[in-house]
Amino acid sequence: MKPSPTPRPTVSDLDPGRLARLDVLFMDCDGVLTDGRVWLDELGQQSKAFSIIDGYGLVMLREAGVQLVLVTRDPSPIPRLRAARLGFHQVHQDVRDKGLTVRAVLASLGLAPEAAAFVGDDLPDLDAFEAVGLAIAPATARPAVKAAADAVTEADAGHGAVRELCDAILAARARAGR
Repeated sequence: MKPSPTPRPTVSDLDPGRLARLDVLFMDCDGVLTDGRVWLDELGQQSKAFSIIDGYGLVMLREAGVQLVLVTRDPSPIPRLRAARLGFHQVHQDVRDKGLTVRAVLASLGLAPEAAAFVGDDLPDLDAFEAVGLAIAPATARPAVKAAADAVTEADAGHGAVRELCDAILAARARAGR
């Protein structure tokens, strides 16, 4: 029998001081803001479903002064449209090296890795995890990504995982007077 993996801390287990110090939240799109599914119609048109609950959490986080940055391999217009609707500060698409992109954004903002978190679900996100102070994986992330994360959400991707993190950051910032 294969041993079960060591459970990762959840977002609620994270140190509130660590969450309160976050100034920028980076995230992937598919498998983080969505549940990873794509719909194709008979004309080949693609569509994706996003959670309004996650979206409102991101809006509140942005309004509280946290910068939002989308970093995705997806070159389609869908991630840019969703990010624009939520008021993301930056969108980086068709990215092959997410760690390099995250480091460049942090340098341009003059921020240390400890001021940043990345939410990712699949292997291309692992390089970005190494570029930030806090790595978060949705409950539905690939096992290797959950193992590399500092914490795993209780909610699934596209179904409240991002909101769970936003609520924790907002609560921590409120306690810290930020």
